[in-house]
Amino acid sequence: MRVLVLGGTVFLGRHVTAEALRRGHDVTLFHRGVHGTDLFPDAEHVLGDRAGDLAPLRGSSWDIAIDTSGYEPDEVARSTALDVGHLVFVSTCNVYPAWPGEPVDEDSPVWTDGDDYGPKKAACERVAEAALPGRVASVRAGLICGPNDNIFRLPWWVRRIAAGGDVVAPGDPQRTVQLIDARDLASWMLDLAERRAGGVFNGTAPPGRTTFGEVLDAAVEATGSGARLQWIPDDVLEAHEVEPWSELPLWIPEATGAGTWSIGTDRAQAAGLRCRPVAETVADTWAWLRCGGEAELSEWRADHRPRGLSAERERELLAAVD
Repeated sequence: MRVLVLGGTVFLGRHVTAEALRRGHDVTLFHRGVHGTDLFPDAEHVLGDRAGDLAPLRGSSWDIAIDTSGYEPDEVARSTALDVGHLVFVSTCNVYPAWPGEPVDEDSPVWTDGDDYGPKKAACERVAEAALPGRVASVRAGLICGPNDNIFRLPWWVRRIAAGGDVVAPGDPQRTVQLIDARDLASWMLDLAERRAGGVFNGTAPPGRTTFGEVLDAAVEATGSGARLQWIPDDVLEAHEVEPWSELPLWIPEATGAGTWSIGTDRAQAAGLRCRPVAETVADTWAWLRCGGEAELSEWRADHRPRGLSAERERELLAAVD
């Protein structure tokens, strides 16, 4: 099949491209040429900015397209005017107004107006479906992780635990989390496209599958650092004004983010989404970091990633529960 990937050189898009080539598809990548121009010599690289002119893509046709980089409705409107047979659009669980404060599923209401990230993604979904009725799978992604993770949430934990010593671990180790490996999501999205499956799907792991304790224990095991996890309750972290997600990636107080890790995925599971063990994702993330992942991330602006706890801040928190 002829496959168009909008993006395709960074994180999820990179895994989509690798999997499409592995399956023997004829792949065209449309990207700005800022990252990954040396990747995938077997693919056709077409350089351009989707915010501008898509002229380099006009006159060609593709059986399927995977859009990993659509954030603005007008840009999605232009790209869906291209000659594609079926589209998988990477959306987000931020399309649900109730989330992360409350649990959501694939039938929960979505934003109908607004200019923030979630409302814009919901508008992009509607634009795509209007242009290609019945030929769009909107995948509302959850927390994506794994090798090449440019957002650096799980990698931050792996790197910190690799350094050893006493490590602040947030909240309850038995609280469940929903993490999906980018490779599993990429493979499944291609499955959807090849089957011409349409509709909306929450693209993340099933709720209740993995605990935060299991994730961090896997990092201790993978790195062999002997790090000692010191679990600090939500109320203590809040009392010290720890910033959720920014200072402690993947953590949000359960009282204010009860739905964060309660995303219903029944439709996605019925459509074949399967997730590898989180320990495998953690181990592969550590292997990627050791083989140059940090240097690769130096290309990205620091504000794309969580700040993380400073050593001084971590000592302060550890002393608070000593």
